[in-house]
Amino acid sequence: MQLAQRVTRVAAAAPGSPQPHKPYLGPFIRKAQQQPVAAAVSSSSSSSSASSFSAGSISISSGLGSKGLLTQLRAQQPQQQPQRAAASQQPQAPQAPQAPQPLFAAPADPLGGTVQSYEDEYVLPGWGVELPLEVQAERLRQVLAAVAAAPAAEDKVRVLLSVDSVAAFAAAPRNAAVMAALTGLPAAEQRLLLALPAMLQEHVLQEPAAASASAPEALRPRLSDLAARLARVETFYDSVGGLLGYQLKSLELIVEGLQDKTARAKEQQRAAEVAAAASAASVAESIDVVAADGTTGAERRRPQVAFHVPKGIDLAGEEGAQVGVSAAAQGLASLPFLAEIYPVGGAGDRLGLVDEATGESLPAAMLPYAGRSLLEVLLRDLQAREYLYFQLTGRQVTTPVAIMTSDAKGNHERVSRLLGELGWAGRGRDAFRLFRQPMVPVVGVEDGKWLLSRPLGPMMKPGGHGAIWKLMWDEGVFDWLQGQHGRRAALVRQISNPMAGMDTTLLALAGAGFSRRNGGASAFGFMSCERAVGAAEGMNVVQERKRWGGRYVFEYGVTNVEYTEFEKLGLNDEAVSAGSKTSVFPANTNVLYVGLKGARSVVAEAVARGDGAQLLPGLIFNLNKKVSYTDPLGGPSRQVTAGRMESTMQNMADYLTDRFEERREPNDLLANNQLSTFLVSNLRRKVTSSAKKRREPGSARIAQTPDGSFYDLQRNAWQILQRCGLKNVPEPGSPEQYLEKGPGFIFLFHPALGPLWDVISQKLVGGSLAQGSELVLECAEARLVDVDITGSLQVYAENVMGHLESPADTAAATATALHAALAEDIAQQQQQQQQQQASVAAAGGAAAAAVAAAAARTAAASSPALTMPFGFGTNASAAAGSPSVSAAGGGILRYGRRCGRVQMVNVRVRNAGIDWASPDNVYWKHQVRRHESCKVVLLGQSEFEAHDVTLTGSHTFVVPDGHRLSVTAAPDGAGIEAKLTPLTPLSAVDGAAATLLGGAAGGFQPSWEWQYVMDSNGAVKLSYVGTTTTVGSRSAPAVGLTAPVMAAAERQGRQVLDFSI
Repeated sequence: MQLAQRVTRVAAAAPGSPQPHKPYLGPFIRKAQQQPVAAAVSSSSSSSSASSFSAGSISISSGLGSKGLLTQLRAQQPQQQPQRAAASQQPQAPQAPQAPQPLFAAPADPLGGTVQSYEDEYVLPGWGVELPLEVQAERLRQVLAAVAAAPAAEDKVRVLLSVDSVAAFAAAPRNAAVMAALTGLPAAEQRLLLALPAMLQEHVLQEPAAASASAPEALRPRLSDLAARLARVETFYDSVGGLLGYQLKSLELIVEGLQDKTARAKEQQRAAEVAAAASAASVAESIDVVAADGTTGAERRRPQVAFHVPKGIDLAGEEGAQVGVSAAAQGLASLPFLAEIYPVGGAGDRLGLVDEATGESLPAAMLPYAGRSLLEVLLRDLQAREYLYFQLTGRQVTTPVAIMTSDAKGNHERVSRLLGELGWAGRGRDAFRLFRQPMVPVVGVEDGKWLLSRPLGPMMKPGGHGAIWKLMWDEGVFDWLQGQHGRRAALVRQISNPMAGMDTTLLALAGAGFSRRNGGASAFGFMSCERAVGAAEGMNVVQERKRWGGRYVFEYGVTNVEYTEFEKLGLNDEAVSAGSKTSVFPANTNVLYVGLKGARSVVAEAVARGDGAQLLPGLIFNLNKKVSYTDPLGGPSRQVTAGRMESTMQNMADYLTDRFEERREPNDLLANNQLSTFLVSNLRRKVTSSAKKRREPGSARIAQTPDGSFYDLQRNAWQILQRCGLKNVPEPGSPEQYLEKGPGFIFLFHPALGPLWDVISQKLVGGSLAQGSELVLECAEARLVDVDITGSLQVYAENVMGHLESPADTAAATATALHAALAEDIAQQQQQQQQQQASVAAAGGAAAAAVAAAAARTAAASSPALTMPFGFGTNASAAAGSPSVSAAGGGILRYGRRCGRVQMVNVRVRNAGIDWASPDNVYWKHQVRRHESCKVVLLGQSEFEAHDVTLTGSHTFVVPDGHRLSVTAAPDGAGIEAKLTPLTPLSAVDGAAATLLGGAAGGFQPSWEWQYVMDSNGAVKLSYVGTTTTVGSRSAPAVGLTAPVMAAAERQGRQVLDFSI
């Protein structure tokens, strides 16, 4: 006998049948009803076929009768129609459950007597009647408690079958095929699927009424897939009760939020009274949201909470430059003990990103920002810091990277594929650990119903980045970072923020963390910046909690408050001064420092106690999000208010507070490093400028869009070029000008050029950049002195920071193809020159020769390919394009001398540059059309140098591996002269000199290099060391620790970088 047949007698009433006005007495079928049902099932058990359910499993003898909630649903039903219409426009606070009326009172003994049929006593929810959300929550608590008490999966199935809504679902003819399909599934899957009607989500298991019913055999694999998706929710949210607990907690958050809205006026009045009583100084320093101590024991036991404006390490203040240098030096010294964590699992719905080839939706990690994906942007920033550390110590550090993905839009598979295409960034696959966060159902605020993407397919989204800590525990990521890699702390960056790697920002945050107690192993830090009043972003605060435990104790810590919680907590988002738009509270940017020991201890403690709140910090449910929804089961498209339960990773700080026996001044504790939590602040555009939503066509609002992020990137570029001493740097322009005409200029560079701006300003000195010009430096080793650019100059190094240690990789194959194409172009151009010379000779006259030479010079100025052996034509152009600067072919990237170098002194670049009027330009992608450009491509370990020359028109110089190309003015002053010479192999150089910073065996002796040293204040100084005098002169060595000294000290186990902040 099929499962659906076995429960027919449990709930024989059909939807729409006249029902008596009886109260709802709880979710479980009562004992009095079970007697005839059990008898009926027993009489038919002899003919039942073997299945995962026995006859006894449907006798429903759980004994879980409940007086329940005496809510008169039928009496409420006529009133709910106008309420639903109003609620569809604006979510309303739920009404409290109505008390039972005498007319519909329950029997004196609700558990006694005999009931002939199910419908005589119960009105089932979900059949034309909607339960209020708070009633749904109370009902679900009973179901959850009963299911949790059942020991095995089969027992949990029996409990679920005793729930009224499950029995009613099973009895409906429409669901017969689903119930039949369930019998072929394991009990664990049955439990998850039966939980849906148990929590009034039976529509998830249904197909459109107008569609032909699917056969059980066809439904079974679809149900199994659905169960697999639900199983991840069940497992991850086990601390709150699994799948049932997720729905219950969502309902509780919705009810709490809606009730808060109705009480908001009183809360605002109360907060105003508190603010009025405070002095002007206290308003600036602290906003207290609690009343005075109560006199009752209950009031004393309730924690009293106050929030204060935090004062941390300010990198943007008057002394910020030196503070940043010292903090960054400490962070650099700590690099071998540091990991990185990237939450990249967000769906990025607001970006509207699609694959141009397939039309498939793409996650945020795939956004092509400034010519590469956002994920590659983060990895390049990391490698730049490692390269700087290598230049100072001679030691290569490979930082382990943990990446939290999700199944949203194929995020996990796409990120894995992207990393593979990047050759795992030359770091090896073992340097990465990918782990998936669960997808959770989207819940309607009005009725608590799950939204659907398709029949048998609930709409599911990632459950917030706060899932990261429990996932790191569940997936062994803490063990991987601490045990396998010996890391003490990690920096956390979100994928949508490409700006956090600017200058000293991340290094200073790391340095501040490692300077805390116990070497930062239990610290938790926030990288913050200024915040606009009213901005839809969280704020950082110092939280003060006064707790009673026989006596008062005081707890302090820096934490985050989400913008959706401001009014609930009574926080006034005030300006720093009258007329200012800047809030007194700094912004939470989700750029974090986390001590792994402390975070792991918090999670371990919560797991041991089963503390869901601590495992899922900062639980919120956004009640203000509108979703355009079309029900796949039928019905028109409409706007619904819906969301999902989310947790916030930054609120881990709530459980890392420090306790004191008496009240202390919070900012004194911060200033004296007495708290485990801390805050570092910097200019906003050096900390965050996210690319998380698409700019609407025609809109000038660029905040949090790729357009706005790139605009801030160029504002930073303007500041860098100013620091480099350029005589002229165009203004980036206003946002309106930027959107209409593009930025005033484009300056893009590989972060290994610095990444510290002080380092960049020693490599680029003087010169100028004309309005509308472009400078791209995809190289780390560059020296540009007095270079004036009018137009476009692009430099691309195949090896930016070193070489790939792999004998046969794709990068090498690419280089071989480029070299072959270059040789072919050289042969073709030599043949053309010989033919041209023969034609001139045949003309037999000096005039004819002059005309031919002029024509050649004109062609050289206007053609993308040089008419000389050191440019390349169509063959190499097609092969090279813009060479990839990543380890696309796999292998391990070894930092060292075997990289491309460019040196230009007293050079003028003159060409038409970017076509700023082209409608095809997408600046934030660095997708631009150019009239002309001067382009340098450095293959392998090669060098390009130019001095005292003007490069006019389009040029493309490709320098082969192991060579130096020198470009100077022609003797007659009517063009340029190029000379290609081989570099000296390291095998011909003294062994000790060859190994110093040279990496593995092989390669060539560079003709010049930068020597990196660090002075006593932590500043990085560069000295130019050249073996030739053709370009510039050798500079005096900088005073400080050199790489050989630091490397020798590290081999002896000595600390060589130690700076106090």
